[in-house]
Amino acid sequence: MSKPVLTAADLTVIAEVVPALDPFPTRPWDRDRLWAAVLDAHLKAKTKADRAAFQQALGAIQVLDALDRLYVRRGE
Repeated sequence: MSKPVLTAADLTVIAEVVPALDPFPTRPWDRDRLWAAVLDAHLKAKTKADRAAFQQALGAIQVLDALDRLYVRRGE
């Protein structure tokens, strides 16, 4: 059985429907830009709600990172 394959477009669609990532740049898929935006939000977090929003975004981006590493083909 072959492993499923995702594209960057698939990751964009997934990221766009994750509410925790609404305030962040998800289109087009750019892992580094998304990580930078989430980490910037962490640095600017002042309230408990800001920190909670960061934690949710961090969890979502970690899942997307796993999908990216496991299922997106890189010029093989």
